[in-house]
Amino acid sequence: MPCIRSPPTASLSGIVSHTPLRAHARPDRRRLCGLSASAVPDIANDAGVDIVAPKKVSMVSLGCPKNTVDGEVMLGDLFRSGFEIVNDHEDADAIVVNTCSFVEEAKTESLEAIMQAAQLKADGKAQRVIVTGCLAQRYSEDLAEQLPEADMVMGFQNYSSLPRHLKGMLGLFPELDPDTYSQQSRTQVGEATVSFRPEYDRHRLTPRHTAYLRVAEGCNHACTFCAIPGFRYAI
Repeated sequence: MPCIRSPPTASLSGIVSHTPLRAHARPDRRRLCGLSASAVPDIANDAGVDIVAPKKVSMVSLGCPKNTVDGEVMLGDLFRSGFEIVNDHEDADAIVVNTCSFVEEAKTESLEAIMQAAQLKADGKAQRVIVTGCLAQRYSEDLAEQLPEADMVMGFQNYSSLPRHLKGMLGLFPELDPDTYSQQSRTQVGEATVSFRPEYDRHRLTPRHTAYLRVAEGCNHACTFCAIPGFRYAI
């Protein structure tokens, strides 16, 4: 994602106090993710019916390998639901920011990514910004209240419903007004501890020769610098 302008003093009270949103400070930690799906041909079929191109989704994936796997599973759900997964955020109809809140630096980085995605939306290069991941799970109400740029804040329990909600927000249900739908379903969080879903059928964000295998969730250590046990809970 190209560096974009952000307010000089933008911050989220209670999450990052008075910390300016900067340009990407450590781009090597951010995986600007997405795997290209086969585009629908821009032709009409023999019956004379136009083939409608699918809506495009990109993902900014932050944080640990567990978050990467969550992102891969979400992208797999979206692909199977008819979305095209793209790398270029400027070409996406919706941007999913899969956040991290491991330490303060991770929170700041996540907020920067959200604001940069929101700027692309303001510039007319994206229609919707979805916030998922640990920051969304931990600070859902604060994010929804203080970041109106985010169209949806979604926690772990509701990841499987992302395709349905995104279709509603992008106007793919003719009977629903997209903006009204977005406001009615803006915060979707739920429980932090959820049952495992099959993770083999996913859009990989790692190189072809390697993949993460989730063997556990949460953490049993109560390190003072880390918040994960507080919302991912114990193994």
